[in-house]
Amino acid sequence: MESLASAGACVVAYDLDGDGAAEAVAALGDAGASVTGDVTSEESVREAFGAAVAAFGGVDIVVSNAGVASSAAIEETTLGEWERNHAILGTGYFLVGREAFAVLRAQDRGGSIVFVASKNALVAGKNAAAYSSAKAAELHLARCLAEEGGAAGIRVNTVNPDAVLQGSRIWDSTWRDERAAAYGIEPDELEEHYRKRTTLGVNILPSDIAEAVLHFASERRSGKSTGNVLNVDGGVAAAYPR
Repeated sequence: MESLASAGACVVAYDLDGDGAAEAVAALGDAGASVTGDVTSEESVREAFGAAVAAFGGVDIVVSNAGVASSAAIEETTLGEWERNHAILGTGYFLVGREAFAVLRAQDRGGSIVFVASKNALVAGKNAAAYSSAKAAELHLARCLAEEGGAAGIRVNTVNPDAVLQGSRIWDSTWRDERAAAYGIEPDELEEHYRKRTTLGVNILPSDIAEAVLHFASERRSGKSTGNVLNVDGGVAAAYPR
């Protein structure tokens, strides 16, 4: 968010946590706004785009990054877990993408949509069938939208992070313990485990993801890129796209 704002963008934060969304844009002054809502609700998503248009006169860039995660062996994966992952990571991204297309087509000046997916969109995640399959659907949805939007100058690209522990509420939940159990390690060993498995030997930070999003958001940097995937994972060989 800060990266986009520093590049001159006005920012609308949209989240279930309305207070958190407002806090995230508070420092932006008149260049920031927030909307409380649920990406799985058609009405809520439509209202969020309406609020963005009302606040700033239109929409140029859409970053879809709603997140949730669960980890369990397939026999222990409840229907509720499965449906929650697919509702947020599948249906939610569909609804945001659909409304983004409606607004961008009406404006008739192109635009950029960036999905934030996961390394698991490309790699089968042990004990994470619900999450991984939903992320795979999200990635392919982005590719489908890239095909639909090209003639209208609407670019759709995907950023694939991995193991962004810093500042993530997902890792404050049972996800950390569940993923550690899947790897047979202690929860406090997880960050080092992820670092060691990367080709570059690094941990991934929120600022790394922000720079990747800014790349796809920028017409100057990536104006001739659509349907692309940018892995920001330190190098996980199993996730190499080709």
